Amino acid sequence: MDGPSVQTISQAITNPDYWVDKLRFEDPETFKELCGGMLTRFLDLPGPELSRVLGTSPVKDKRRFLAKKKAGGVFGAPLTEEGLAQIHQLIDFLGNHTHVEGIFRIPGNSHRQQRLKNSLNSGVDIDLDLGEFTPHDVASVLKIFLGELPEPLLTTRHYPAYLQVPDMMLFDKSVKTDKPNKERQIETYQLLFWLLPNVNRKLLQAVLSLLYKTAQAQKDHKNRMSAHNLGVMFAPHVLWPRSLTIADLKDNVNKLNGAVAFIIKHSQRVFLAPVQLRAQCRLHYAAKEKSAAQQKTASSGNTASPSDEAKKRPHEDAESKTQTDLALAQLYAHVQAMPDSHKKRKYVKQFNDHSNCTPGSPNHKVLPRTRGKHVRSKSWGAAITKLFGSNKPQTQTRSGAHSDPRRSSQTPTSDRIGARISSHTEVNTPGAICRNTKKTQDTPAKKRMIPTAFSQAQQLAEKENVTLHDVETSPIAL
Repeated sequence: MDGPSVQTISQAITNPDYWVDKLRFEDPETFKELCGGMLTRFLDLPGPELSRVLGTSPVKDKRRFLAKKKAGGVFGAPLTEEGLAQIHQLIDFLGNHTHVEGIFRIPGNSHRQQRLKNSLNSGVDIDLDLGEFTPHDVASVLKIFLGELPEPLLTTRHYPAYLQVPDMMLFDKSVKTDKPNKERQIETYQLLFWLLPNVNRKLLQAVLSLLYKTAQAQKDHKNRMSAHNLGVMFAPHVLWPRSLTIADLKDNVNKLNGAVAFIIKHSQRVFLAPVQLRAQCRLHYAAKEKSAAQQKTASSGNTASPSDEAKKRPHEDAESKTQTDLALAQLYAHVQAMPDSHKKRKYVKQFNDHSNCTPGSPNHKVLPRTRGKHVRSKSWGAAITKLFGSNKPQTQTRSGAHSDPRRSSQTPTSDRIGARISSHTEVNTPGAICRNTKKTQDTPAKKRMIPTAFSQAQQLAEKENVTLHDVETSPIAL
């Protein structure tokens, strides 16, 4: 697995919410599922309301659809990036005048406010530092802009969740107390703010940062605008649903005003991601990277190019040949170490028959030999065996003739000569010679019987006009 790049690691270090932002834009559905699962730990929302909070089901709002029919302009139109750029001129200007007494409370001049609205609707850049408009004029125009949005900045779909957050209290031995559970409330607001549309989140962060700075200036007794006072003034613009009247909200007005005041006080934390959400987003991308690496490895292993296989084949063939030669050399050395015997000669012959060289001696060439022909023995006993046949026991008469007279009459001349030679005496057969070795080894007369047999064979061959070679090669059956 290659892992994240150096640039990604650098961004993750400088921005703790890097993986959260990344998942929010690249895979919104998965991001919503993660946030929804965490919200269920804090909020008691029925299925339909939870679906609306997560944005998976539509919310009907007549004023929202009527507002879309208005052509052009910033005020009264759905929030866009262009409108956000225009309103940022007001926020930047007010950021330098938070010390003004009664800011956001004292109304400005209505005529100047209308000219400022017209300029913002036309999309032109305005130099507010020229002094044409007072801080009170600009603050009033900002509140008007937020109040004329078709949908509150915190959205209508999240309204049921905001009603439950102020009721989150601490428990003392399983007993609910009157002390708010601030950490739990902050984490809930964090999740809800991450579920806002991106342009809403940007404007809300800018407005709350301005209000936080304004509330901090109140501590120096400059503007007399506390977080509670600011919450009362901005709750109708950023949180109250447009479809509800003051009569519908009378039971929840104080709760909603207190919620906005709480958000202003903790505006430096509510836009960060919860620790658990950061961990879940990072694990999501770690699993994704691991899966991609496994697929890449599998595809590279299954789709090896022919050129790669051709490069591997000679190496594999050479390695296989080396192993085979080594095994043959070891086997040949084992055969050579065997004592001299018929079995050893048999194995050596097999080596010579199936290879062009003796294993272990690559330069040693085996002499060619004719298959099927055996080298004749030069010993006298082997010549006698070849001449008179094998030593297998045969059923013979006293005269050495076959028991079947018809076979004798049909035997060729060379066979009959061999039969006559074998009929002289039983001692002349190789089997007899072997059986009577001890009896004749001390008798000089019997040692001369074999030459006499050759002389008789010579005479019979001349009489029948047959060569001795024919006699040697005749297939007689004794």
